[in-house]
This record gives sequence, structure tokens and C-alpha cells, in this order.
Amino acid sequence: MIRKHLSSDGENRISELIALMAQPPSHDPEMIKKVTCDLVRVVASALMRLRENNPRFGESECSILGEASTVPMGRKEANAFLCACFLEIRSGNTDIWDNVEFFAEEVLDDPENFWQSILDHTEEGWNERFFDYNLHPDEKVHARIYHIANLIVRFYAGDGRQIWMGYEQDPESVYKRLLMLQIPRSIACLIVGILKDKGYIQGPFDIVGDIVDSRVLGRMICGDGSSITPMKARRLARMIAPVDPWVLDRPLYLIGSSWCGPGPKCRACPVRDVCVFSIFEERGIRPDPIFRDHLFGKKSVQKTLKKWQDPDMDHSLDRQY
Repeated sequence: MIRKHLSSDGENRISELIALMAQPPSHDPEMIKKVTCDLVRVVASALMRLRENNPRFGESECSILGEASTVPMGRKEANAFLCACFLEIRSGNTDIWDNVEFFAEEVLDDPENFWQSILDHTEEGWNERFFDYNLHPDEKVHARIYHIANLIVRFYAGDGRQIWMGYEQDPESVYKRLLMLQIPRSIACLIVGILKDKGYIQGPFDIVGDIVDSRVLGRMICGDGSSITPMKARRLARMIAPVDPWVLDRPLYLIGSSWCGPGPKCRACPVRDVCVFSIFEERGIRPDPIFRDHLFGKKSVQKTLKKWQDPDMDHSLDRQY
């Protein structure tokens, strides 16, 4: 069994926190701060224990690059790795890496300049080979690879390693250089995280913060993951693991994809004993929103919205884009 029960002291503390979140005796800021801080510590302990005790929750996101290494990555290996990530390696399509390997070695004849070989097609010709190349089931993702190839050749001379070479101690800069390729932020985060796991770059970095991470963290700490934005999810991850939030990404992804989906399977979840959503669902109650407000602040109407609601206001300069 993956699930580990809390100690009696841990169970007692969770019961105390849940009771306070359901019916706080007062809205004293210090009490609210203490409850939320204690809850974050309990969740942090549970996630770290899960990662340490179960290898599946601590291993790298993908096995494409093999074991962690300090040996510089080859150009062909780097380009194939990036292509697989751009094809959404986390989408659940287990054939993506095999498809990329076959495409590079058999279709393109193992070229030194992988991205230029893609650009040897016309854009129309590339799109017409969607079914032949079978890289991804979504035509839009297939088409996106051509535009990425164009940018990698333009910015990085067709060598994906240039994205992180010289920036090995600066994950944030690697992330920004990836965004120059006009890829989704979640994919850029995932690439940086895998490179960290494999030892090619070092330093703290955020979780991906996608819909899965947001849902799991929102439920575990706030009792509701439906309105947690990627920014809020990353903020929660920094509270839980301030030294390096990335260590949470793999556990959150596995919890979210295995148990904490749109229809949660709380009874089987390995962290159900420390999850606010699971405990409150079991008791048929809801946490007081004052604790959520403490973490993120109360919702407020934006000033720009107020301007649009004022008929006497000149709106001619309000739109900047």
C-alpha cells in the first residue's frame, strides 16, 4: 500500500485544524495565520514523505534521457528530447517518444540538423504529412512543430542545447529562453524541470502549475481546487517547499492524474488524511473562506472594470492591445 497513516499526534493536529477551519472561534488574524501555517506544514510533511518513501513519486517525469548525468548532452539527443516535450510528453500518449525516435532515425535518416530537416518541407507540405509521420494525434500540435523548428533554427542555430548552455545555474533564464519558442508555459516549465532532474541544470524552480497541480493543491490546502490559478498554485508550492518547489511537481502530477481528477477518488488517495477537501467531504461540511482569503487575499473589483462601469469616464486609452 502506498498510503501511510499519520501518527496519533499528526491525526490529532489535523482534527484540531479541521475543527478550527469549519467553525473558527474568532476571525483573529493571528489565529488564522497560525492555522494556515500549521496546515501548510502538515501538507508539506505528507508530500515529502510520499516522495521519499515511494520511488515512483520521486523519479524524473520521463525516462527519455536515461539516468541523471553530468555528461554534456549530444545535439541529436537534445533535439529529440525537446521535440518529444513539444509534442506534450505529459499528455498520456505513451507512443510519443517512440514516434519521435522513429521519425528522426528512419524518416529523416538520423540527421545532424533535426530542425532544419523539418524546415526542408514547406509549411503546407509539413502539414500534409500529418498522417504519414504520426507524431501526435492532434493536427494543431503537429503544425506547431514546424513553427518551433523555425524559431530554434533562427534563435539557436538548430541546436536545442544552446537554450541552456551557459545558463546551467539559472533555471529561470532557461525558462525564459524556452518561451521565445512560443510554446505553452506549462511545457517550458516541464522541460526545465526534467533538465533539473537529470542534472543538466541546477537551482530552484517552480512547479508546472497546470490544471492538475492547481486542482490538487487547491483541494489539499483550501478545500477547493476549482478556482486556483497557475499563479496561485505556484504560490502555494513555494509555501510548502520554499527551498525548491519543483520537488513537489511529480507527486502532485501523479496524485492529480491517478486520484484527484474532476471526479476525485479520495478513499484511495495516499494523502487523503491531510487533504482539506477529502476530510471536509467525508464530514459533509465546508471550510470557512476566511482561511482561503488569508492565503490569497479577498477578491476585489479591478480598477479598470470600475472605469468601464462609469459612464462619465473617458475610455479611449483603456485598451492597450
